[in-house]
Amino acid sequence: MPQIKFGVRVPNSGPLANIENIVHAAIAAEEMGFDSIWLHDHVIWSSEMHRHHISSGSADAISQDQTADFYDSITTLAYLAGVTKTIEMGVACLVMPCRNPIYAAKQTATLDHLTKGRLIVGVGLGSKATESSKEFEVFGVSFKDRAALTDEYIDAMTTLWTEPLATFAGKTLSFTDAEMFPKPLRRPHPPIWVGGWTDKAAERTARRGDGWIPGWLSPSEMARGRKILLEHADEFGRDGSEITIAVEKLATIAKTRSEALDRALPTVRASRNTYERDVDDMQFALDRHIFGSVDDVAARVQEFVTAGVTHFELKLLYSTIDELVEQMSLWATHILPKYR
Repeated sequence: MPQIKFGVRVPNSGPLANIENIVHAAIAAEEMGFDSIWLHDHVIWSSEMHRHHISSGSADAISQDQTADFYDSITTLAYLAGVTKTIEMGVACLVMPCRNPIYAAKQTATLDHLTKGRLIVGVGLGSKATESSKEFEVFGVSFKDRAALTDEYIDAMTTLWTEPLATFAGKTLSFTDAEMFPKPLRRPHPPIWVGGWTDKAAERTARRGDGWIPGWLSPSEMARGRKILLEHADEFGRDGSEITIAVEKLATIAKTRSEALDRALPTVRASRNTYERDVDDMQFALDRHIFGSVDDVAARVQEFVTAGVTHFELKLLYSTIDELVEQMSLWATHILPKYR
């Protein structure tokens, strides 16, 4: 059986986003035995999205005088590389169409050295949240072309990471004999995890990815997506068993189910129309995320494990950093040991 791993998103955005809280959460995760820490990525955000698209912190922590702070994923991970030692570090996911792939390849190769080979590079198309925040508009990138751009940019980055004199010819990007060093510390390159919950995302992973990290999918939907991924991996001549199946989940854990739901539901309600999938009723979210008592959480985690998931990125919901650490401690005490 593959090892089951657990990671925690740190607050590089949201109502509690600041450097002190980011570092505190990262160090606590490492000390408690979590396998990974995660940041997410946007360059352009908005005050509206700050209030409604909350994936770290909670709606309860929002105040009227907050600015829409969103700390850059790459530079923040470089900082965290210096204050942690062993924990894996990932971004889920770079908004790939809005990143120059040549520069991104250079940054992530350097970051792989700074982390001593602990980096996971998540890549995504950009979601409805990005469209609402005008990120594509500001960068002058066509939102409808984001899938094709993502595929091309992944291929360009992989070429730069692996070829001494890199040559690439795409529809929007070409270069010849580009010499870029250092190459990533991890060979052939840091693992690329593809975001997205659609069948096309599973297919993209099978062709180009080392991992798949969707969000709003239930255990049964994850099992279906994994099957699609494995079928396409066979078509592309790849060993699907070597591709990590991960999930990105909103989560709360408490001593009782009612306490956990009291923490989770206000934030889910605030966010219900800002995700890739409109949350028309609360049951939709309850079927796809991880909220409840220790026993509830253990049962839901096992449902995802049975569906083939081997890595969890937990977007814990909390109104204070102390509450985040409290929930992390419950996970570390009651859930992590079941899979060690």
